[in-house]
Amino acid sequence: MRSISFKIVAALVVVATLLSGCDLKKMTKKYETVKYEVTPTVLETNGGKISVSIKGTIPAKYFGKKASVEFAPVLKYANGTTQLKSVTLQGEKVKGTGNSVTVIKKKSGGTFSYTDVIDYKPDMNKSELRVTAKATQKKKTATLGETKLADGVIYTSERIEKEGDIILADHNYQKETIITQSAEIFFAKNMTDLNLKNLPLNKDEANAAKLKSFVDFLQKEWKIKNIDIAAWASPEGEETNNQGLSDKRSKTADKYIKDQIKDIVRAKAKAKKEKVDEKKLDADMPTSTLSANGEDWNGFLKSIGTSTMKDKDKVVNVVNSETDPTKKEKAINDMVVIYPEIEDVVLPPLRRSSITINYYEPKKTDQQMAMLATTMPDSLKKEELLYAATLTEDLNTKLKIYDAATRIYANDWKGYNNAGYVCIQLGKIDDAKSYLEKANTLNANNGAVINNLGVAAAYNKEYDNAKAYFETAQGLGITEGYNMGAYYIKKGDYTAAVSSYGTRTCTHNIALAQLLSGNSSAAATTLECANPKSAAVYYLLAIVGARSGNTALIYENLPKAIAADAAYRDQARDDREFLKFNTSAEFLNAIK
Repeated sequence: MRSISFKIVAALVVVATLLSGCDLKKMTKKYETVKYEVTPTVLETNGGKISVSIKGTIPAKYFGKKASVEFAPVLKYANGTTQLKSVTLQGEKVKGTGNSVTVIKKKSGGTFSYTDVIDYKPDMNKSELRVTAKATQKKKTATLGETKLADGVIYTSERIEKEGDIILADHNYQKETIITQSAEIFFAKNMTDLNLKNLPLNKDEANAAKLKSFVDFLQKEWKIKNIDIAAWASPEGEETNNQGLSDKRSKTADKYIKDQIKDIVRAKAKAKKEKVDEKKLDADMPTSTLSANGEDWNGFLKSIGTSTMKDKDKVVNVVNSETDPTKKEKAINDMVVIYPEIEDVVLPPLRRSSITINYYEPKKTDQQMAMLATTMPDSLKKEELLYAATLTEDLNTKLKIYDAATRIYANDWKGYNNAGYVCIQLGKIDDAKSYLEKANTLNANNGAVINNLGVAAAYNKEYDNAKAYFETAQGLGITEGYNMGAYYIKKGDYTAAVSSYGTRTCTHNIALAQLLSGNSSAAATTLECANPKSAAVYYLLAIVGARSGNTALIYENLPKAIAADAAYRDQARDDREFLKFNTSAEFLNAIK
């Protein structure tokens, strides 16, 4: 009896084993009936991450009741693989089934789904997402098969160009500088003749020195922009007489200045043994603007107010209370008797002509400064040297000039900032950082320098550092919001990128943000107006064409991109943006 029982048990074990093996063979044979849906159908990187969603469908009567299946997706590319998380399904009779495990019933089949996110690497640009299914039942295992799930990876979001608003420090050079010289000539009461030697006010040491300095400056023979002469009379006489006095005094001062200029010209001609053409000399005299201002009431009241007179407030009140000019004049004459200080101290300085000459400061020509900036930079003032760098379009020449400024004016931040500015344009990012960090040391918390450090960081793909710099610069009053766009694109926040660009247009990165946010039409418009059009602009236009189904844009712009930069030929050949088109004759012709 025991022998029979043992044989029955053994037979059952054999049958069970055969049946389990049968399940695995059946599942292997019919594995093709397992279906997968992947979103997106072509993988894409956004913000440096690749998101994958997979839904699997297990058909009825497929899954063994005691079988377990591990589905292991993997992204395969030429230089390696990246394993995604796996998912395990179990048959309805597998022991240890919990709530977190997906159970597939044999009779009805079922579905499973999951998502995963992996880090993007450039090696993944040409890749395939595949899944391997391995079934286990008791101690037996079987590889059901490997299935391609999706192509990958679209990496258009990584095509951030080196664009940014860099700030150049102002050179502060003025092409036209006006130098002003002024002096005064004083006159005796009711007189209009020139009396420099005997009149006390003209003999006064300070007044005489100022007039001498004024005349000496004429020796420079700088070009005169204009001469302004304003004359006054003291207010104690008749108004009509005072108006005439001020008019004649202005003419006396004008003649004095013109005579000084002529004497200088004659003296220099004599020294050179040259003859002076008097008619030409008269014709070349600068024009004067004469102002006869009559009685100087304002000067009188101001002088009284600053005097040490005991009853000065009373005098001011008497004058201000009279509205009739004749009565005012009489009031002053009456007070002169009472207060001799008015006649001796207050009135004499009012009888004057004030002369102002505005000169054009002589300047080097642009040609002279451009030459000196590269041959004798130390002969130029700081402002001249910084200005000279703007006179050339050659970036290497600009850098040479700004570098000279950092050596000659080593304690000024502007030369370092501007040298960094040019290095960024030249793609010399390490050099740019070195210059800019020195500028920041010399002038801390300078928003322009910090902004430029941010641009250098962004060009170096140090986007988090760039963001920190830009935010600091904005806190210091710099409004270059455009620069934050690259950061937002890199982080996958395309709406924020578009917003940061504001109303700006016609640049590659703006179009990239528009395209990635789903606005192909706006991206095309932005790229069409870009000037100049780079290889990157043409290539992005072709991508716009691929996404919008406009093949004309693809086949028109790919050849232009490749002509400008041959590296785009290989990129286009493998770029998953063109997956639907890359076997067509038109496409192959466009990238040949």
